[in-house]
Amino acid sequence: TSAADNIRNGDLSFQVMGSSCDEIDVLCQSFDSMRRTLKSAADKEKYMKEERSMLLANLSHDLKTPVTSIKGYIEGIRDGIADTPEKQKRYLDTIYSKAGMIDDMVNNLSIFSKLEMSKLNFEFTTGDINLFLRDFAEDFRLDIEKNDMSLVLDIDNTPAGVKIDYEKIGRVFANLINNAVKYKKPGRGELKISSHIEDGGVYITVADDGMGIDNRELKNVFESFYRVDSARNLNIKGSGLGLGIAKQIVEKHGGKIWLKSEGVNKGTTAVIYLPLTVRKGLNV
Repeated sequence: TSAADNIRNGDLSFQVMGSSCDEIDVLCQSFDSMRRTLKSAADKEKYMKEERSMLLANLSHDLKTPVTSIKGYIEGIRDGIADTPEKQKRYLDTIYSKAGMIDDMVNNLSIFSKLEMSKLNFEFTTGDINLFLRDFAEDFRLDIEKNDMSLVLDIDNTPAGVKIDYEKIGRVFANLINNAVKYKKPGRGELKISSHIEDGGVYITVADDGMGIDNRELKNVFESFYRVDSARNLNIKGSGLGLGIAKQIVEKHGGKIWLKSEGVNKGTTAVIYLPLTVRKGLNV
């Protein structure tokens, strides 16, 4: 009775003791099992609430930074500081880049909310993932090189047909590339994207030589809002949504995604496996 009163009042930090009477002991064990389940759910809810609060704080900072930059460059154009075509182009390029950052954050939030509510619609077709990867990576080359990283491509030339929603799978690789740039070490870095066909599917790797991840944290990185300790300690801003979104999208494609790292400061490799549908006769 005392245990039931505690649970009703929201106190779950106790243990229901056993009894020498068999029937009562079974009841006590059942009550304590219920208490542990409720406590686990309450702890998770508390964690999610704290992480959502941190997400809002990070987003407000992450959005304010590019918005402030955009306003500053626009004022420079209005005040005539950008008084040559070269300066105007540089200012406009910067504004466009900062707007792209905002657009990327908004897209991640939109996709995450739709995934949570199971309202994200997929439009699947059969496409050559290797061809898509080459084109997609080249579109990112300039941004990668602007962030003092070299892009290396080792993508299989064999047509590889997979079930694919181009927009959604593009979001996966955009998140992985953005993470590689965000968590690079000081100095020149490298990002390598490769693929090979094996085991009835395509293995795609996105590997960097950046900050890496402690092996103890690898199992948690795909949880929504989770950010590794190194990112927190170095005050690297981010929502912690990117990998969680990537995992759900890849699984909707019938595939799998996982991370590998030798440890802190030893780089990170993301591996994606997508099952093949056809290899020839693709119209992409």
